[in-house]
Amino acid sequence: MNTDDNPIAAFGSAEEGDEPLNPYIDQTLFDSIDSRAQKDLLRPVFDAITLAGVDYDLKVQDSAIGKRYTLCKNDEVIEIVPMDSNFTDKVLNAIENSKEE
Repeated sequence: MNTDDNPIAAFGSAEEGDEPLNPYIDQTLFDSIDSRAQKDLLRPVFDAITLAGVDYDLKVQDSAIGKRYTLCKNDEVIEIVPMDSNFTDKVLNAIENSKEE
């Protein structure tokens, strides 16, 4: 199989595989969070966005200091979230908080 025995990374999925996450990977963080760890942080976020509905979107922009992640609901900014080890929790909390409003 290879690619560390991850079937999606090795073969891709029937739908999209790992490729859609690549634009969200911040290479400036590779010293602290490698590509695989960033994908592990991003997957649950996109799962939650899918379950929350089409109102939510995670946008990524390149900036001088790396990627900038913006969580939006109906094109309105909810939260700007830095990529760190708590990224998933921060985004999931922001989604939950916005549902309550």
